[in-house]
Amino acid sequence: MKNRTFRKYAVIMLIGIALNLGLYWIAHVFHLPAWLDTTGTAFAAVTLEPTAGLVIGYITNLFESNAVYASNSIVYYAITALCALLFGLLMRKNGKISWKRLPLASVIYIVMSAFLSAAISLWRTGVTNSGWEQKFFEIARANNMPVFISMAFAAGVLKTADTIVMCVLIPILYKVVPKDYKNEYYKENLTWKSPFAVK
Repeated sequence: MKNRTFRKYAVIMLIGIALNLGLYWIAHVFHLPAWLDTTGTAFAAVTLEPTAGLVIGYITNLFESNAVYASNSIVYYAITALCALLFGLLMRKNGKISWKRLPLASVIYIVMSAFLSAAISLWRTGVTNSGWEQKFFEIARANNMPVFISMAFAAGVLKTADTIVMCVLIPILYKVVPKDYKNEYYKENLTWKSPFAVK
């Protein structure tokens, strides 16, 4: 049983890391207006549990902060952690994955991650982090938006692209993953009418 659980977590988490780094590399090489480095995080959080997403996100951010950006960019892990928690928790209802909750999780993630990204960027460097972010930032500033709102808008555009890719890939990946590799279960629904009913 322990070996099977270890294998399940190892496989899904390795897939998650490969997704994060692979999609990030594609976005970087083709200069796409997206980061695409959280799809694997959300996938693991939905398939296994939020903790798995948190671990994958940390590994991804640790690699990026040492191999691509400055080491202090590890603080952006806060956005990755937000992704793992939102998708891992909001997508579950009575232990089962509810795909009807995907739009809600996505909208909350886009809005919260945009403002969190803007806050971290202002605190860390005071400027945007990528060419695409800078372009959208300049558009917002040209329309007389305050600096913080402009940075949130720029990050939000890129996060919207990230989230669209997530919303397309995660249901597909989840469907092809064998049942034994998913942490999906039924919880008892205790009520005064039927204290032992199971949904």
